[in-house]
Amino acid sequence: MFTRQELQVIGQTLAQKRDWITKNISNTEGNSKAQMEQSLQHIESVLQKITAQLKPANGDKTSVNHYISEKSISPIRQAALTRRNELNPAQIRVLIVDDDQLICELVAAYLHAAGIHLIDFANDGMRGISMMYDANPIYDLVLCDWNMPGKSGMEVHSAMRAAERYQVTAFMLVTAVSEAKQIRAAIEDGVDDYVVKPIEQDKLLKKIARFFPNVKADSVSE
Repeated sequence: MFTRQELQVIGQTLAQKRDWITKNISNTEGNSKAQMEQSLQHIESVLQKITAQLKPANGDKTSVNHYISEKSISPIRQAALTRRNELNPAQIRVLIVDDDQLICELVAAYLHAAGIHLIDFANDGMRGISMMYDANPIYDLVLCDWNMPGKSGMEVHSAMRAAERYQVTAFMLVTAVSEAKQIRAAIEDGVDDYVVKPIEQDKLLKKIARFFPNVKADSVSE
């Protein structure tokens, strides 16, 4: 077990390395860049753990060194988030995963009304995972049914997040499940949002607009 002073020294060293990688990562490419991205994520993870251990106990006014940032975001992730915020509806790539063809067609019609036309479909979870892994460029938004034969929506979500390039893709469950406990558990597992069946156009588009500000949900006529 490290002492508090040792943790602070480790944190300072890692923070300096993080800053160096952040400054130089844009000048690299290929395998070297991939290795730097991986190192950056590992450093951020360790710094978060160190920060948690250095948090003052109740009543302890000892401060935590400022160089350790629990909420810091890697430049790669920040760039991806910035890109997502700037996408116009016509640029947003969507994957709808649902074994109900009518639901697929309904959701697609709602998206078309908002100017979103780059839409692909998967009729089961396994097919959805395969399409995500094969996609180039990647999908910006995945709308996935929760309960499907074979792979469930949560399994599709886990497979998506396991791929580094899908860390910032918005994932929404389209589901008949309305029990608060189950939905809360899904959100805690990293699902970005959900929409309950029967799907209402205005609610769906307003939720999508949270992740893509250029989607004008209010301008869509009912």
